[in-house]
Amino acid sequence: MQSTTHPERRNKRDRAMDNCEMAISIPSGLADDNDFVDLLNALLNALLVQHSPEQLWVIQIDNWFDHKWLRYSGSGSVASPFPANWNYSFMDRFISVKEQFWRDKLTFPPFAPDRVVNQWSFVRSNGGYIEAPLPKLPHKESRRRSHSNLNRRVEDFVRSASFVWYSGNTLKNGRGSAMVYIIGTGKPICWFAAFGRKSGWLLERTKGIDMDQVSRLLIDGCQTA
Repeated sequence: MQSTTHPERRNKRDRAMDNCEMAISIPSGLADDNDFVDLLNALLNALLVQHSPEQLWVIQIDNWFDHKWLRYSGSGSVASPFPANWNYSFMDRFISVKEQFWRDKLTFPPFAPDRVVNQWSFVRSNGGYIEAPLPKLPHKESRRRSHSNLNRRVEDFVRSASFVWYSGNTLKNGRGSAMVYIIGTGKPICWFAAFGRKSGWLLERTKGIDMDQVSRLLIDGCQTA
């Protein structure tokens, strides 16, 4: 378990949190822990400085989600030959087996539409970022079968963007999660981070990135006044 800030800088950061100037700021909802949203905003702004994408998408999911969603593409049915000693007069030539997929080509995580609370979009403009509603959404508003997501490649959606998913209901749960996809000229960058609330919010585990890197992003994302 690791603090989200370096011990030597914790007090300084805590004093400065209310005064830091963010390039963008996602608002807290009634079910959100304000301190967790502060961490989220710090992360978002650090990612903008580090990668300078053309677009930023911030997507709130209704509740906790774990690391299994990282690079998850969805599930679908595949044909599987039945055992040779089965009598096919009592069944079809093939049986259908449901299988989960983590595709090599990055696709959008197939969260059900009723789990997607908000989708914010920002575009780069005059050296900064402004909120701009874009007509094409990462997550469709109508429910679709999971297998329909298997070929919804993120790189076909936009050529340069940072996508950040984060969990809602953090006020009640006392835990939060964030998942990041970075699309640019090179290979997509994907990682996951989990947080827990003790006396404050702590970075508990990561996947696809070192914990020290996430802690540094959180520190760098909030500049003191």
